[in-house]
Amino acid sequence: MGQQYELKLMDDPEVLQRGKHARPLPGGHALATVIDIEPDRAPPPAKHPRPSKAKPTFLPREATAEDAFRLTLTQCKWHIAANVPAVVDGREIEGMHQLRVGFRRLRVALSSFGGEFRTPSLEALRGRARKISARLAGARDLDVFLSELFEPTATANGSADAFAVLRSRAQAARRRAWDDAVACVQSPIFVGFMSDLSDALDRRGWREGMHSGSHATKGIIAFEAPATTLAERMLNHRLAKAKKRARHLERLSDTKRHQLRIGLKKLRYTAEFFAPLYKRDDVERFVKRLSGMQDILGALQDVVVARTTLERLVEIDDGMSLVPQTSLSFAAGMVYGWHLECAAHTWENAVKRWKKFAKVDPFWNATPFE
Repeated sequence: MGQQYELKLMDDPEVLQRGKHARPLPGGHALATVIDIEPDRAPPPAKHPRPSKAKPTFLPREATAEDAFRLTLTQCKWHIAANVPAVVDGREIEGMHQLRVGFRRLRVALSSFGGEFRTPSLEALRGRARKISARLAGARDLDVFLSELFEPTATANGSADAFAVLRSRAQAARRRAWDDAVACVQSPIFVGFMSDLSDALDRRGWREGMHSGSHATKGIIAFEAPATTLAERMLNHRLAKAKKRARHLERLSDTKRHQLRIGLKKLRYTAEFFAPLYKRDDVERFVKRLSGMQDILGALQDVVVARTTLERLVEIDDGMSLVPQTSLSFAAGMVYGWHLECAAHTWENAVKRWKKFAKVDPFWNATPFE
């Protein structure tokens, strides 16, 4: 038998064993496997790291609220960790997207189980997750801008020189944003966050500060309540907030539209967290309609972000461009105008979709599995 290299999977972020030597893994974890390698042969080339989407929630139907919280956070943690190689080693666009989705899901999970679970230390973790996600946003925004917004317009219009300058500037900005994002994922801030999240799960940090008395009794009752009871309360809360944000839908500003999108996203993630407690067809029907509305609002927000991106690209003074500023502004205006016109039609569709969605009977009003 050839030499063995053993990789152990643990919740300890310091463990990555290769023979007798160890080093920390940026994501905090490693894949458990044993590989036999003939001593006179070079090891096979490593597979290109691939992005990983969130897996369907695992949640026993008899779970308590505390079980549901711990399992949901654990799955969010693994969604984040699974996409670290795709970002750091592969620089995969989809990997970056999934990494940010993982952080968004985690932040929603930390606020979707009621006040008894929102302890100071977990709220601090949620704040740290928001800051890390913000450092990843620039790379993701420029990925979307170049691939989905800029190129279709630049290809269809003239002013080739001006578009070439804007493209070059956007590509340079994207490289810088990606360098910063990768540095963030490899930093002690990221590794420390993953370690502290694992520690909070291991020691059940939501029970911190509990003492004897009415406060402790209330907390224990909330933790041991059926997950279905908690699910109905939290889903009703998320839906009510989304409907409140959708009032006067036809006249919503860009900021209000974005807030509605965030509300729908929180509702969707919360629905997915509790999905195993209900009939699959009912959940899928609800989530599909919700996702359609969310996608439309996401496309509209991309156009808003594109406007800011174009303004920055036009204003760059690198002293090297021979293209007049007026030509660059004209080209940027064509890109933004193209998508702004499309957005107007998209918004009309969004209003129609919302009216249909608002009439859908929530799946949690049906009888859960018995």
